[in-house]
Amino acid sequence: MKINIDKNPKNNSYTDCPVTRSLQVFGGKWKPIILWEMENGTLRFGELKRKIVGITQKMLTQQLRELEEEGIIWRKVYAEVPPRVEYGITEYGKTLRPILDEMAKWGLSHQPKRKIVSLKRVA
Repeated sequence: MKINIDKNPKNNSYTDCPVTRSLQVFGGKWKPIILWEMENGTLRFGELKRKIVGITQKMLTQQLRELEEEGIIWRKVYAEVPPRVEYGITEYGKTLRPILDEMAKWGLSHQPKRKIVSLKRVA
């Protein structure tokens, strides 16, 4: 299916591009990984942090807040000491699963294509 996307010639951007909107909601380096890890159920913040190697606490917090603001995930705070916070995917967020599955399939079949550049010395 081909979707018509109007390009705004004034600022050279895609003003109403559905791909751009999708990437704003769940794109980037960490959001797809967060959603992938949360697919099997509710996780606590510390569990997510351990599962996602390389993400900082600050970045994880930011990404979770953005996903929550978009209605993709939910957050529940328990009135305990120490505080316990759990995260899960909303019904709306579950609509992203087919997209993540297709991304995973593509990633499995994709072989990075790198050009080998040979440098020749000119004498």
